[in-house]
Amino acid sequence: MLDEPIHLAPYDPAWADQGRALAALLRADLPVRAEVEHIGSTAVPGLDAKPVLDVQIGCAGADTAAVVEVVRRHGFEHLGESGVPGRQYLRRRSGVPANVHVVELGGALWTDNLLLRTYLRARPEAAARYARAKREAARPDARLLAYSAHKASTVAELIAEARAFGGRPA
Repeated sequence: MLDEPIHLAPYDPAWADQGRALAALLRADLPVRAEVEHIGSTAVPGLDAKPVLDVQIGCAGADTAAVVEVVRRHGFEHLGESGVPGRQYLRRRSGVPANVHVVELGGALWTDNLLLRTYLRARPEAAARYARAKREAARPDARLLAYSAHKASTVAELIAEARAFGGRPA
């Protein structure tokens, strides 16, 4: 089942190394051309986050099944699109908890996730606004689907800002 309890944790500098290590591990096993990036809140220094790494793998649509199979062999559970068309979602909750998002390389999901990460890293005021939305959404006994829905409008605003920002220096 996709829905699960969540909690936020203060930023942990170890997340950067863990994200790089997971990305490198997956990249090394991929039998196809693909790019792998650490995304999400654990990839933004100083940002409180669910203590679950998010890694995005971008590949050609025809290679998605092969990529999903490699990720599954690393102990990840495949949950299909899970409400996000164009994304294959996998999660692992043992060891270092992580999510893997398999998307079209260069597609809208790939681009928006990278733009948002860059924007939050470059714009502390935007990261602070996102942190506030996350704290409001992470009420006691919070569950993933309600948490995600509660902060969805803030995420949409930040993505629109990130697109306009386009990765320019702060």
